[in-house]
Amino acid sequence: MVLFVWLTNDTVVPVGQARRALRTYAQTTGKTNRARRQENARRIVDQFAHPSATYQQRRTVQLLIEEGERTRKPDWEKLHSALTALCSPWRTASVPLLERGIGRPDMPLTVSDSIVIKVAAQQLTARLRAEQVREEDLLEARRVHRIDWAQYEAARSRQHPAGTTPRFFVAPEGMEARAREQVHAYTGTLAGMLGIIAQVATGAQVGRVPF
Repeated sequence: MVLFVWLTNDTVVPVGQARRALRTYAQTTGKTNRARRQENARRIVDQFAHPSATYQQRRTVQLLIEEGERTRKPDWEKLHSALTALCSPWRTASVPLLERGIGRPDMPLTVSDSIVIKVAAQQLTARLRAEQVREEDLLEARRVHRIDWAQYEAARSRQHPAGTTPRFFVAPEGMEARAREQVHAYTGTLAGMLGIIAQVATGAQVGRVPF
């Protein structure tokens, strides 16, 4: 909630306190109990699963995500393969895979995109834990986040065109969940501005990231 207040108000939380709160946030990111891990995994499976996906495909992804969250060391290669099969379960021998995306039809999020974002988030949390992000970068990312978030919130109710994954843009229930969603969105903006997402994506393209 400290970070949520800092993101929405300039006068209550100083940037130094926000930086310490981000360190705490990074230290606790990924630490969940069994029920929360199961719920997180189910949510991701529901987002990516094609209607034709089998129970076994759904179950495989569910277990891989739960184990990755439990150990905080996901097997990205296995997860990429299982998520791709879940999202696009029409693979045919000798036929190139047409990978399905989720989200907005004009800006689909692919399995590879999603994993790049997750890997970048891990690298960002490592920097935040060590307080290696400059305060001026935190403030600039907040400025950009506020603009992006206002646009997203304004358009959110309209982001349900045909073909969009059901509930992909639905706001979470409860103040705590809404605050967590906005902090998560801010860290995504920060990772992008620091060049971490681009670096991870480039690494994946040349084979340095195992997917």
